[in-house]
Amino acid sequence: MEHIEPMKQLVFYISIATILFMKTVLSVQTFFEQPRSHNATVNSTVIFKCVIQNKAGEVQWMHDGLSLGSDRDYSGYDRYSVIGGRNGVLEEFSLKITDVQLKDDGEYICFVLRTQSDLSIKTDPPVTLNVLVRPDPPVIQGGSLQKVTLGEHKNLSCTSANGKPGAEITWYKDSVRIVDKVFSVTDRNGVKDKRETTISHVTIIPTEEDHGKRIECRAANAVQIQPLKALATLDVQFKPSITLKVNITRKLREHDYVRFTCDAKANPSQITWKWYKDGEFIPGESKFTLDIANLNRDDHRSILMCEGENAIGVSKATTTLDIEYGPKFVNLNSHIPVDLETSVTLTCEADGNPLPSIIWRRGSYPDALSTERQYTVHNIQDHDLGLYKCTASSINAGFAPIDAEIYLMRKDQPKITSSKIQYAAKGSTADIECKARSVPNADEVIWIRNGKEIDFASSERYSFSETRKPDGVINTLHVQDSDDDDFGVYNCTVVNSMGLDFMAITLNQKEILALSYIVGGVIGGVAVIFIIAIACVLYHRYKGSDNESYAETDSNTEIKKREKSDSPTEFQKGTLMDQWRQDLNFHCPPTDFDEVYGKMNGTESKVTSGYGTLRSENYINGYDNHNGHLFSDYIHRSDETIPGESQMDNGVHQYGTSTFRSRPDFNKSSDSDPYQLPPADISTTKLATNV
Repeated sequence: MEHIEPMKQLVFYISIATILFMKTVLSVQTFFEQPRSHNATVNSTVIFKCVIQNKAGEVQWMHDGLSLGSDRDYSGYDRYSVIGGRNGVLEEFSLKITDVQLKDDGEYICFVLRTQSDLSIKTDPPVTLNVLVRPDPPVIQGGSLQKVTLGEHKNLSCTSANGKPGAEITWYKDSVRIVDKVFSVTDRNGVKDKRETTISHVTIIPTEEDHGKRIECRAANAVQIQPLKALATLDVQFKPSITLKVNITRKLREHDYVRFTCDAKANPSQITWKWYKDGEFIPGESKFTLDIANLNRDDHRSILMCEGENAIGVSKATTTLDIEYGPKFVNLNSHIPVDLETSVTLTCEADGNPLPSIIWRRGSYPDALSTERQYTVHNIQDHDLGLYKCTASSINAGFAPIDAEIYLMRKDQPKITSSKIQYAAKGSTADIECKARSVPNADEVIWIRNGKEIDFASSERYSFSETRKPDGVINTLHVQDSDDDDFGVYNCTVVNSMGLDFMAITLNQKEILALSYIVGGVIGGVAVIFIIAIACVLYHRYKGSDNESYAETDSNTEIKKREKSDSPTEFQKGTLMDQWRQDLNFHCPPTDFDEVYGKMNGTESKVTSGYGTLRSENYINGYDNHNGHLFSDYIHRSDETIPGESQMDNGVHQYGTSTFRSRPDFNKSSDSDPYQLPPADISTTKLATNV
């Protein structure tokens, strides 16, 4: 029994101690439930839970280190309150925040102050209230129409401000996301302002197809789940894109009326136009079309350029003109002085597009001598002198062929052919003509009066004029206000590289009829015409009284009489033909010169006969022979082949419908040649027209 009592006492004391210990432990203030962090949007409500067991000290909520109030008194904060009650040893001091604002963002602590028996307690770590703010709608800098330049880098910027957290920005083009060359930056607005602004950049290289496409900038954050959008339209601007066109689809031809058009695509569409030809500005042409009323062969291979300019830049389009045009002779030497027994090369250059072909012929003879641009005549003889014809043709292109006449003329000393006696009226300007045939042409013409050469530089009354012909020169001496001392002999000397010739020309005074004689002659002529007219009227009145049959018979008889009287007799015909042949002798043989001198100087006027066509006004003397050998009859050379040639018994070669005399003895004098007629001087001889 004695041992049991101590044991009971020990148990009793242990129990008492345990109870006291448990009471002490269980009565210490502690957190039964601590608050946790929250994300909240503006205008929402947040509750931070705080449940304390065995609360002994004062409870305070602290925001970013500042006390909001004690226990349940938060009268200084309308939106802040402490909620909860007591349940046994548990007491709730939860902080309720209504209409959350951005300024509520931060750290919160539930703090229980210490007592004499209890230590202070607080939530550790602090909890946070993260106030989320929707970002402002994004804005694309530059507005809703973004002007960009074709092919050039363009940086687009989009800004979304005042988001918490800062917005995430993405880019789209026609709803297709752009992932390349995108760069974004997010910055806080300030130290106290916890909102953030995001700026995003995207770099694009616009293409022509991008014009009118829609660019989107989308901004979103944790609050703004559905992205906010900013839209802009791409206005792709570019300098003119030009295509140069012509209204004619076939190849251009000389004399075409043609319009060149510059079709352009540009943004902006306002274009200033300029035109250039071979780099030279064409004034007055400011439209997108250029009209050329008459294309010229000189325009061939010209470079035509149109230039269009708008606010973005300048563009150009060019074309090289390819113009078809007919043949045209270039640098043609139509009169070539030659020496006998030498060689000469005739050149016939013709321009054309396409390049013309060349055919050489001898006079009007149809067979070709050569188709090269140069033809050489070797060992020239008399019969090689005269006309050679070069034909340039582009028949396949539809152009008519053209002919050039080239004459071989024998070199010789000058031959003066002027009249030895010439006339001038006293008191007038006397003109003394010195006309000389000269192949090659004259180097100098000298006038001598009274044994002295006339010095034109120091003379006030003497002057001269000169006209050069292919076969010579016409030099005219002018004497102003001629008086008695000016009449008399003048010596004209013509010099060329082969020699010289001179002639004494006498200037005689021309008699002038008195004015009374002239007036009387005119009056008398008028009177005679008046009398004849009256006689004709009376005659016709008399004839009108006869009957019709008699009148008809008499008329027919009269016509027959007139025809008989007007027709030349055989003697007259022979005289005319002899005179005509005499004028044509040697100078233009019947075989070679069907169109001699024709089409020269752009004229078509011709004097035609069976012997050919001559234009003597272009030569010193078209009908006379130049010392017997200016031109010569064409003699068929042994190295030429003439189709259809037949030898007649009388020594005449016949070719088709024409006959030519064979002239191996051409250099003989006219006395030994039965076909040679003496030369005629047209300055003193006239054709007999009424023999």
